[in-house]
Amino acid sequence: METKGQVVKAMVIIRRPRDGALLISEGQNPAGELFHRPLGGHVEFGECAADTAAREFREEIGQDLTGIRRADVLENIFSWAGATQHEIVFVFTAAFADESAYEISEQFVRDARHPTLVTWRAPGTASPPLYPAGLETLLADR
Repeated sequence: METKGQVVKAMVIIRRPRDGALLISEGQNPAGELFHRPLGGHVEFGECAADTAAREFREEIGQDLTGIRRADVLENIFSWAGATQHEIVFVFTAAFADESAYEISEQFVRDARHPTLVTWRAPGTASPPLYPAGLETLLADR
């Protein structure tokens, strides 16, 4: 199995105040199976992870964040398209600066190469899987 280098990412936990739903983006693995993950992206060289979180939300869905706080750092090692991937993920909590953003039921990531749905995942949802590894435990502790 081929091995890729490490990737550093920042992701943000956004909970909808009225029901605790989690803002997620929907993806597909190479086998076509769906998965969910919080919004975020790659930390660029010289960029602080919290700055990445704010930048990614502006780029992906045109929203500003407030109250960005680091919740944890997760390590995710997984197979993707026949290669081993290794992510270091800074996980943050935050809120939307514009409270009306919580009422957007779904939208698409603006800068995605493929249409990527952004929607709300109800608490207790078991499928599709939620990544990165360890996020379910982190959410249960909050």
